[in-house]
Amino acid sequence: MKTLFYFAFLTTIFYSCSPKIGSTITSRQAPLSDTDFVLVLQQQDNFINDGIEIGSIKSGDNGLSTNCTYFEVVDKLKQLARQNGGNIIKIIEHKSPDRWSSCERLTAKIYRVPEFRKHEKEIEWTKNRKLTWEDFKGTPKSTLNPEVAAQTYCGFGFQSNYVNILTKTKIFVTNTFNCNLSWVRPDQKDRADLLEHEQGHFDLCEVYARQLRKKLQEKKLTVFNINPDADIIFKDTYALYLDRQELYEKETSHGLNRQRQIEWTTTISKELNELSNYTK
Repeated sequence: MKTLFYFAFLTTIFYSCSPKIGSTITSRQAPLSDTDFVLVLQQQDNFINDGIEIGSIKSGDNGLSTNCTYFEVVDKLKQLARQNGGNIIKIIEHKSPDRWSSCERLTAKIYRVPEFRKHEKEIEWTKNRKLTWEDFKGTPKSTLNPEVAAQTYCGFGFQSNYVNILTKTKIFVTNTFNCNLSWVRPDQKDRADLLEHEQGHFDLCEVYARQLRKKLQEKKLTVFNINPDADIIFKDTYALYLDRQELYEKETSHGLNRQRQIEWTTTISKELNELSNYTK
């Protein structure tokens, strides 16, 4: 079973800047590779350190330029964390663009923990990361139909950069699985077929996230049309996505129809391959 959510952020402004990155390192660890995963936790996320606190990192305003959206800043902070051996970034302060700066300004602490997955609140879709039952950290809903064995919360949304008449529009589409809202009944954790069905919900979400990227890129958004046109494209794509998720549930009988589940898994995989040029 699935539960869906969506989010969208549209921003337009007439100046931008690039981030200034700094760090204060007190306990440097062996560096990670450029491809190693770094978990980002937000201000509101509870975190109990079960590893080593390495130090702090910070992004600030470095003048008029580009490349200081939230996603671009976080990527730079991840690089700095890896260089110092950190696999968790815990944001402790986040200043959004305002009249004094159009940059996203972040202050965070970095940690090296034995197992970052236990601290995950959300999971961004990647082809090499498949869901496990340990990712379903929510509490089963006792008020629901007792035949409901699991529930997946996933959704996609987008955010733009701060554009002006001289800069190119950048669109960032994300697809996430919410760990703390998703759940499975304890007596169902031995069912590989059920896990495959729940993975299908997440994969189908990625199909439409890629479709959204494709449509937004093809629209050639500018400062003059980004707010109305991007919103229309998003809502149209999301409506199609909701209908497809309902069809998936119906035709697979919530994963109980094994033959139809296999067919849907194959179809979703094919669609992901067809949209491979629109991965994040």
